[in-house]
Amino acid sequence: MHATHIRFLKNNQVDKQRWDECMERCPHGLIYARSVYLDCLCPGWHAMVHEDYDWVIPLTSKTKFGISYLYQPPFTQQAGVFSKDSLVTIPWRELLSLVGQQYKFWQYNFHYGTPAIFDESFNVKTATNFVLPLQQGYESIQQSYANDLLRNLEKSNKQQLIYASQHNTNLAIDTYITNYADRMPHVSKTDYSRFKTLVSILQKEGNVVCRQVVNDRQELLAIALLLKDNRRLYNLMNSTTEKGRKIAANHFLMDAIIKEFEGQELILDFEGSDLTGVKTFYQNFGAINQPYYMVNYNNLPWPINLLKR
Repeated sequence: MHATHIRFLKNNQVDKQRWDECMERCPHGLIYARSVYLDCLCPGWHAMVHEDYDWVIPLTSKTKFGISYLYQPPFTQQAGVFSKDSLVTIPWRELLSLVGQQYKFWQYNFHYGTPAIFDESFNVKTATNFVLPLQQGYESIQQSYANDLLRNLEKSNKQQLIYASQHNTNLAIDTYITNYADRMPHVSKTDYSRFKTLVSILQKEGNVVCRQVVNDRQELLAIALLLKDNRRLYNLMNSTTEKGRKIAANHFLMDAIIKEFEGQELILDFEGSDLTGVKTFYQNFGAINQPYYMVNYNNLPWPINLLKR
């Protein structure tokens, strides 16, 4: 790289301690860009960094037909450039040019704090992500609940539902796979295995929250696996059984999670979605949209560029 202040680093050259220090201080820091997260879900990831790690960008790449390209690994909703603080100057034009020289094709998501820095060579779509600040307290949050949600909670509260911790995180993951894997064919068995490894590591750090709802016969009705950092609870996997769906068990579960963590300096990150039913479900809790940006870039030579459209 000709720019002395921008460094392209292979994975074994990244100073993980300095990387995570940048992430910790970043106003827009997200768990997806922690080094352990990237190591588990995208082994061998590379990076571009400011020479003093004042800003960093993870480069999650694959190779196909001998061509390296950027992609967004499963279970990592947002990436992009993360800086130590809002006063750090990021050389956007030069940085995007250098990344574009390294990777001619991108399907890569930039986080919600990214400014409008993309020109017409990039295809940018805005994606939905709902978040709910929990520090305001449950009573305040409940005032924003939609009538449909309140009706479902009234329905679920008539049942003998039990909200409890679940330490077997594999149960949450396997339940999710059983219910939803066929809707996400792009997520492989290897991806789920890597995610299980990540969860095991984060669980030892105390950064996993797994909660379930069962009935009085201990039948599983709904279960949620959330990851945690010092800013957010990330709703990574949330599943409802057929029996649980009939009695609004998932409404009960999410409401109970909000009750448990209300008043804390945390944001409940629902993780999407643009699917109509899911979108309405999250909106009903009074969550607000904090959009991020899905960026496609195709500078492959003809005719290879036609294969990636």
